[in-house]
Amino acid sequence: MNRQNNINIIPKPTHIESSASFIDLKSLKNIYLHNNSIEEMNCAKLFQDFLGPITEIKNNIEKEIKKNSIIIKYDNSGFLGPEEYLLQVNDDNTVFLHSSTTSGLFYGFQSFRQLCPPELEKNQIPESTTIPVCKIIDRPKFPYRGMHLDVSRHFFDVSFIKTYIDMIALHKMNVFHWHLTDDNGWRVEIKKYPELIKKSAWRVDRTGQPWKEQSPILKNEKPTYGGYYTQEEIREVVRYAAEKNIMVIPEIEMPGHTSEVFAAYPNLSCNNDTLPVQPGTYWPTVDIFCAGNNDVFSFLENVLSEIVELFPSPYIHIGGDEAEKTFWKTCPKCQDRIKNENLKNEEELQSYFIKRIETFILSKNKKLVGWDEILEGGLAKSATVMSWRGMTGGIEAANAGHKVIMCPTSHCYFDYYQASPNNSPVAFGGLVTLKKVYSFNPIPEKLKKENKKNIIGAQGNLWTEYVQTPERAQYRVLPRMTALSEVLWSGPGVNTYEDFFHRLNKLNNRFEKLGWTVSPGSFTVDIKGTYNKDTASTKIWLSSEKPGEKIRYTLDGTKPHKTSILYTQPFFIKESKKVTAGIFIEGESPVEYSDQSFIFHRAMGKTVEYITLHNKKYPGNGKSTLINGIKGSIDFSDGSWQGWKGNNLEIVIDLKQKTNIDFIVSSFLEDHSSRIFLPKKVVLSFSNDGTNYSNLLHKNISTVVKNGQSNRFEVSFTNIDQRARYVKVKGVGQKVCPEWHPAKGGHCWLFSDEIIIN
Repeated sequence: MNRQNNINIIPKPTHIESSASFIDLKSLKNIYLHNNSIEEMNCAKLFQDFLGPITEIKNNIEKEIKKNSIIIKYDNSGFLGPEEYLLQVNDDNTVFLHSSTTSGLFYGFQSFRQLCPPELEKNQIPESTTIPVCKIIDRPKFPYRGMHLDVSRHFFDVSFIKTYIDMIALHKMNVFHWHLTDDNGWRVEIKKYPELIKKSAWRVDRTGQPWKEQSPILKNEKPTYGGYYTQEEIREVVRYAAEKNIMVIPEIEMPGHTSEVFAAYPNLSCNNDTLPVQPGTYWPTVDIFCAGNNDVFSFLENVLSEIVELFPSPYIHIGGDEAEKTFWKTCPKCQDRIKNENLKNEEELQSYFIKRIETFILSKNKKLVGWDEILEGGLAKSATVMSWRGMTGGIEAANAGHKVIMCPTSHCYFDYYQASPNNSPVAFGGLVTLKKVYSFNPIPEKLKKENKKNIIGAQGNLWTEYVQTPERAQYRVLPRMTALSEVLWSGPGVNTYEDFFHRLNKLNNRFEKLGWTVSPGSFTVDIKGTYNKDTASTKIWLSSEKPGEKIRYTLDGTKPHKTSILYTQPFFIKESKKVTAGIFIEGESPVEYSDQSFIFHRAMGKTVEYITLHNKKYPGNGKSTLINGIKGSIDFSDGSWQGWKGNNLEIVIDLKQKTNIDFIVSSFLEDHSSRIFLPKKVVLSFSNDGTNYSNLLHKNISTVVKNGQSNRFEVSFTNIDQRARYVKVKGVGQKVCPEWHPAKGGHCWLFSDEIIIN
């Protein structure tokens, strides 16, 4: 047995042996429990319920092995590793499942389930009832394989929470991270504080307005939207998840993202103000817990005392991210705390806050988990860090001895677009495609070898600003969750994306039978180019998220048609061109077209010196980003943009020799919803020695439309008539958001993608 082409399981098993033979599921008559254990009995019920429509197996549990049997063996001898299982479908019409753990038995059943016709998911009788003869030995790469769901921005009832858990289970993932509290609603009943579910769980409804631009609450407007989970409902969900070998980790946010609490208990804030629960994004102007008020710690300890009783998980997540400390700086109690505890500043005050909560959590025999901001100021080794702002926080935490869960925005934020915004429901921003998720490696190359063991896994995060319904939630996570599940189970780079995509097409049939909403993904062509200064040419690659489909392209800016050039391999261009491409599925015209302009100019292949370095989070394609001849899109995360946070852009381009310069075009992004603003002005100066600059030119820039649509803005200088080797370009940034912006006073961004010199 060695053929695998009829086995389409996701995540792909570690080892598969398959033949051309099949057995008929209808031939299965009995179940034999090897040790007659409760673990085997629970697993048998899964088989009975699933196969019920086509077999008589429902009540046939035998004490001895008979023909046509499913044989289930559980032993805790350790012969098989944690979560490992052996599944055999034999040509004598028997099925054998063996594991040393309950989770292994459960995952073995999930693989068996995917061998079977998808009609069985809805108790339907399929046309064909055969499955392939095969042997599967399987184990996961990472012990932590999670999915997150935010129920504060939008509330989801228990029925959907169970469906979400079902989705996690099918993918052999084992953690449900339940984000229960945030500025926009408190979602868990706390007996000691009944006002939380009376006042903090409800807000004024603004679902018809964009999340980032919602109008302020009017006086006397009554809250109408929200909800919460009773403690009994919480226990019900935890039990349901446990049956599917899924651990539920609750998140109770602190010290920031807590303004909803002050609708019920204003005395816990620095300002002692009763705030209405906000319908949209008003950060960073919202208040946070007063770190100088001992009542805050009494409140949180009482809340957490009830939380630890509800959730048997060894972990309690306390958030810790995006804590805006503006009010701490003016709060007498917070300033007294800084003085009395010999702290240097508000950053150390946050560390004091987290450590104090951590001490309490440890006293309850639980471990603290938080977003990577909790690293600031130090933590106990037992604390686990979720790295979301990139990989850097995870590297720092792992090297410090902490266990780390990777969930960077670049690969794991499923609230981001997964396809072109032009053909997708409104999302929070950014772009994380299916292919991007599948390329994810949770273990950073820069991490010290001896610390790689500290990366225990990863998770997909679903924040719900633009996720108003269960259908939209499923659309956001499927099939990106599917890609992440294989990365975490099989390991990154073990299987090819093309092989995964083939199996995904089969799994989509099962999603359809289950009634789950799945995104069709991206229909765009990814157009990439790399300039080679030795050949003075740019090499162009075309690819798509849908391998196997034909790509056609043009070089004159027109839309490709059925007879346009068929892409078969990378090609080269030596002059400015606009590449336009589309996917031709079954010969039909593309759903959408992609285009990318490649501009040849004097600065290409030269060098750039950064007087002010871009933010590490947005490095573009490296040092050549601003002079590689590639324009960015209106998506700041497309890899073509470099970003400066609260700072100016200032660089020097070395043209290597004195050059006649006639015009310069510098390009910037404007996206107010993401706090990206045009520079106030652009300044040029020139030098022949790299030290003395003169002939200053500048242009002032002003915002035309406040909160307008995202756009790429070009600042052109013509008829320059200069001869110079060095060109200094300075974009004077806004640095902070203006008064009219919802995030007024907070840091804003300056983004640039290309500086053209000719």
